[in-house]
Amino acid sequence: MFSKFDETSQKILMMAKKEMMELCHPYVGTEHLVLSILKNDNLISKKLKSYNLDYNSFKDEIIRIIGKGSKKSEWFLYTPLLKRVLENAILDSKETNDGEVSVEHLFQALLEEGEGIAIRIFISMGINIDELYKDFTKKFTKQNKTKKNKKLVLNELGTDLTELAKQNNLDPVIGREEEIKRVIEILCRRTKNNPVLVGEAGVGKTAIVEGLASLIVNNDIPELLKNKKIISIDMASAVAGTKYRGEFEERIRKIIKELEENDDIILFIDEIHTIVGAGGAEGAIDASNIFKPALARGKIRCIGATTINEFKKSIETDSALERRFQKVNIETPSKKTVKEILLNLKPIYESFHGVIIDDSILDLIINYSEKFIYNRNEPDRSIDILDEVCAKVSIEDTKEKVKLRDLEKILNKISKQKNKFILDQNFDEAFNLKEQEDKINTEINNMRLEMISKPIIKKVSKDDIIKVISLKSKIPIYEVSSSHKEQIELLKNNLKEKIIGQDECIDKLISTTKKMKLGLKEERKPISFLFVGPSGVGKTELVKVYTQNLYGEENLIRLDMTEFSESHSTSKIVGSSPGYIGYQDNKNILEEVKNKPYSVILLDEIEKAHPKVLNLFLQILDEGFIKDSKGTKIRFDNTIIIMTSNIGYNKNTVGFNNENKKTVSDLKEYLNTEFISRIDNIIFFKTLTEETISKIVIKEIDSLIEKYKSKDIDVNINKSIIKEIIKQSNYNDLGARQINKIIKDKLENIIIDKIIIGENKINITSLGSEKMKI
Repeated sequence: MFSKFDETSQKILMMAKKEMMELCHPYVGTEHLVLSILKNDNLISKKLKSYNLDYNSFKDEIIRIIGKGSKKSEWFLYTPLLKRVLENAILDSKETNDGEVSVEHLFQALLEEGEGIAIRIFISMGINIDELYKDFTKKFTKQNKTKKNKKLVLNELGTDLTELAKQNNLDPVIGREEEIKRVIEILCRRTKNNPVLVGEAGVGKTAIVEGLASLIVNNDIPELLKNKKIISIDMASAVAGTKYRGEFEERIRKIIKELEENDDIILFIDEIHTIVGAGGAEGAIDASNIFKPALARGKIRCIGATTINEFKKSIETDSALERRFQKVNIETPSKKTVKEILLNLKPIYESFHGVIIDDSILDLIINYSEKFIYNRNEPDRSIDILDEVCAKVSIEDTKEKVKLRDLEKILNKISKQKNKFILDQNFDEAFNLKEQEDKINTEINNMRLEMISKPIIKKVSKDDIIKVISLKSKIPIYEVSSSHKEQIELLKNNLKEKIIGQDECIDKLISTTKKMKLGLKEERKPISFLFVGPSGVGKTELVKVYTQNLYGEENLIRLDMTEFSESHSTSKIVGSSPGYIGYQDNKNILEEVKNKPYSVILLDEIEKAHPKVLNLFLQILDEGFIKDSKGTKIRFDNTIIIMTSNIGYNKNTVGFNNENKKTVSDLKEYLNTEFISRIDNIIFFKTLTEETISKIVIKEIDSLIEKYKSKDIDVNINKSIIKEIIKQSNYNDLGARQINKIIKDKLENIIIDKIIIGENKINITSLGSEKMKI
């Protein structure tokens, strides 16, 4: 780069570095460049003396404005502004000095930038920059110099969408003709000609602007907008590199000035709400207030894009800013339009990924994404699935590729062995391996030629779509792909095998589950159950087995409602309110639901929850969603909410079938009628009889025997043990809770003691007389 600079300008730049080090600054900026120019005897320093500007006064002003550092730095960096000055000086030199950069080119480029510390010091010392520039250009530059070669700040910070359209680097825009037409109408107004596109994330706001850029390139646009350029810019790029107060404002003013001077440019600001507050630290005015006058005068054209929430929060609240823009609502496209979009994008993705996509696959993508990825908007979610599934298929290895890779591994191994034989001077073995090496090389080359001449084009299948949907939505694959009939039948059999004595409850549970699987439940609402019955009858166990078979045990979200008995417990569900400790943390129940949309939520002992907590769940049951402390809407469409309770139970109750009315009456003392009416199904569990307890004991003993059989230990347990366990279990009060405890603490301990003394055939006839302690 510096080879293009003449000897004097190179010397000036070296001196600028020394000035930086002397002032203990961490960078080389425009102020150091001017200092080094003033220190030398040249035409510019002489000219600046006529403005009462010399080296010492300029240096004093630098120290006054930005100060002096405390430690010298051995390394240095050029500021982004100085880099731009150097680049523009190179461009200027091509017109005036055969491409060699002089000090005059450096100073001219600095003045043309019109911002930075050096310019601020000139202004603070009473120098009129415009007069200085005119005076300078009369003597050192051509008056008729065009702006074409000047590097605009807009071009540096932004992206030219019309240039991308010329290069065919933009995707086609389908189904947005009305919205684009509305944007064109607003741009053609004399004043307030600034449209703002407002819609949810992913509906295609940016695509509409890209569509407009394509129309401009194709000349399919009104006369007023012909030959225009659309430059996209974001506030993060505009803020970047502005270190000192006032630099950001200067940059924004320069952007506005460039827009006013170049009426062929239309500015596009994505996420336009970010201009509110941008650069407004320490009392400085923000970007929105700098833009307002220019937007109102109609001297610049600006297109904005933002979401509905951000528009309400940042733009609607500033009525002066809102008046400058004309709102264009962007709605989610219909399924038919999404299909047209995907059909137009299909050849692009087929070509990029090297795959084949059937039209039927597009329908699957739209339907599955609508059903399982409901927290994102069309067409973005379907396009996202299409791209990801194509990428997945394209990188999967074919049989030929696997075979080729295996052959290359064998070849590498043979080559190493051959080289070893050569080093050992075992040439006979080396010659044999050379023959094998040649043979494998020939086979590899033939395979590669065949793969080139007959390329294998992979095809996207339904299974590929299911895997990607499952991965993105965190839904088990079988939930997406299985037949409902098979799944329900398997679920029913597994529940009845694991849960003994509650067949009627299981039948009711399965009946409501069928409605959910067939899509007959209320749309956008969870299904809910209340399991009522005495302790130890299998309420919680049924929930566990049900979840394990339906979604997998990791998708059970269990809440012990005794932990939600205080009013502040609501923060455990929705998160802490702004200003409280833990607000930024995502450790709440809603975050779990967001991460596991297909889950079972168990509310154990619901009657112990605080009324405020119950009101939250009432909203979920009623509306199917709730907002967390940050205002994010969390949907419960695909969750199953199961509550358990033992309200109304007492030890004299024989069975719940005859006590149902009394129990519902007791429930109303703890849960209000509105809450109870929202529950889809209240299921009453029976008290376990001695016959049922006996079956449970036999099942658990059989499981224990199988466990030791797999370790080659033969265990024989006398039938009298069953009666002993039932007697000690106190099942009338505790249900089946104690059975496992007795089997583990007493029966299994006897088996372990016998194994330790070397027995592998064990007969147990008694548990002993000691009763279990509860």
